[in-house]
Amino acid sequence: MDVGTLSNKLNETTGYIVRPNFEEKFRSTKIQEILYSCISDVLGDKKFEQDACPEWTKAITINIRDRLKAANMKFDRYKFIVQCVIGENRGQGVKYGCRCLWDSDTDGMAEYVYLNESLFCAVAAFGIFYY
Repeated sequence: MDVGTLSNKLNETTGYIVRPNFEEKFRSTKIQEILYSCISDVLGDKKFEQDACPEWTKAITINIRDRLKAANMKFDRYKFIVQCVIGENRGQGVKYGCRCLWDSDTDGMAEYVYLNESLFCAVAAFGIFYY
């Protein structure tokens, strides 16, 4: 008996879902498309405005979170963390980091960096499977 069959039988007997199905796993390629569309919807061809950045970051993160929670994404058992940084683009280098403790089999992350002539936007979305 292989491990996949054994884990499915254990799930049937205990009633607990310990791992997501293959189709329900957090895939960064799907999520990057969502990140790109949400960023381009909000920022589009806008110029950097320091006073508007808090509104833009809030709109981007809420839009991404809502799209990830949509019924067609099948992420019912995932908790999401979305981080967004917007800054003025003057050719400088920027390093952006984070640390997380997670299960590499079930959890995942996706990131996208948007650049135009006056601003940059770095977005990271984390999906953590809720046991």
